[in-house]
Amino acid sequence: KISRTPHNTGQSARWGNVLTNHRRAMLRVTPVYGSPSPSAGDPPSSSSSSDGPPDWLSSPSPSCTLVEYAGMRVLLNVGWDEGLVAPHKDDGAEEMSAAGGGRSPAVAPNELPDADAVLVCDSTLGSLGGLPRYFGASSPGDGAGAGGRAGRTPRGLCGSRRGGGSGKGGRRGNPPFLATYPTVKMGQMTMYDQHAGLSLDGCDPGYTLEDVDACFGPGGFETLKYSQTFYLPADGDEGGDSNQSSKGKKLGASSRTSGKLLAVTPHRSGRVSGGCYWVLRRLVDDTEIVLAPTYGVGRERHLAGSTLHRFGTSADALVTCPGGPRGALGGLYRPGDGGRPARLPPPSSSRSEAELVESVMTTLRRDGNVLLPVDASGRVLELLLILDRHWERNRLGGAYNLVWVGPMAHNTVEFARSQLEWMAAPLGAQFDGQRGHPLALRNVTICSCSSEAERAVGDGNPSCVLASGTALDHGPARDLLLRWGSNPDNLVLLTDSTGCPPRGDVWSGRARG
Repeated sequence: KISRTPHNTGQSARWGNVLTNHRRAMLRVTPVYGSPSPSAGDPPSSSSSSDGPPDWLSSPSPSCTLVEYAGMRVLLNVGWDEGLVAPHKDDGAEEMSAAGGGRSPAVAPNELPDADAVLVCDSTLGSLGGLPRYFGASSPGDGAGAGGRAGRTPRGLCGSRRGGGSGKGGRRGNPPFLATYPTVKMGQMTMYDQHAGLSLDGCDPGYTLEDVDACFGPGGFETLKYSQTFYLPADGDEGGDSNQSSKGKKLGASSRTSGKLLAVTPHRSGRVSGGCYWVLRRLVDDTEIVLAPTYGVGRERHLAGSTLHRFGTSADALVTCPGGPRGALGGLYRPGDGGRPARLPPPSSSRSEAELVESVMTTLRRDGNVLLPVDASGRVLELLLILDRHWERNRLGGAYNLVWVGPMAHNTVEFARSQLEWMAAPLGAQFDGQRGHPLALRNVTICSCSSEAERAVGDGNPSCVLASGTALDHGPARDLLLRWGSNPDNLVLLTDSTGCPPRGDVWSGRARG
């Protein structure tokens, strides 16, 4: 028996190492909130009835996803919009879900899972709208932020980013936020715009401007370029200081990755300036997973297409929305083996542009006005370029007004003009060739509030107005909708499909008559 004791002890130790390595090798993806999921009575495999599709088939919503890989825990996006239900202490989950019209309720700030890093894909509310709510500064002394919530300590106000009690007042510190430079700057404009639109209507946005500054201010984000790698654990967590040391001096590959477990790299996803998907590489065996919740494969006026086809098809795992490059449709655009070309070229945006311009001009020619609800700093740039070029080419400035109104419109366009290196190559070539700035927008009148927009369209000419507030329930878009909505000659042109009712709701409404 005594002779067996060392053998048994060693065997137990080996099994312990095997279990530890198994946990680190495991990939676990857990939706925290916002992701639609099938109900118990309607599994994904069930077919739709004559009344419509299952309830789980709904339009995209802001989400937060916990990804556990290589011993690291990362949050993919922390999105938010008005459709998500903020949890309250006295309300049950069932009541919150019913009040939110079926949208998943979000978690309380102190219930958000701990993570080693937060990966932000783009500057839209669906990707970063929840950052100030969950990671903003708390009011001093009482440990509660706006609305009485328990906040965390911003990275610039605490010495350690992990572990309870390390921040000011015993609160947890924020993990590092990883994003590209345009995502940080444009995302800050998005949050300012959202706060202004709700506050001016007398609503509580759920966060303060101090919360926004704490997240997007100095030390809040680690800004990365495309194809630039960041190693986890981050500096000051459990590993060394390779992320900062590699900026100051040239180190070998072994020195940069000493004590690190996971390499995180952003790549271009299209759709929004600075938008990215993430490639996570486990350093122990170089296996890769790709996190790509949103992407755009087609070339646009101000952005090149996504590079997802280079990484998403060869990765060991791909986390994305239904379909994607590995689906049947994505396979049509993927190059074949042996250098064979793809069956179909990447989809062109020219048809969508033509339909957009035709809808706008048809309304203006009958002396109607056009309202386009837009976001603060994302897809609005593409729409502005399309319409400004059409106004310039056809010299429409004297007959029709083209207006962009939003609380942060002036700031957004200034930031966009300094980010040409993140946009499509033809825009940079136009600027380098001294043919004028591609974002000069000479035919666009930029306004910061509804009163300025009313003066801009007060000359009696039909007007096309791009107004902040895609949900049409606050901000300049809501004001213009109330003013123009009763006239059948006017047009409200929705530019964001996520703001449309889910197909299941439409079909169910038709079935009920």
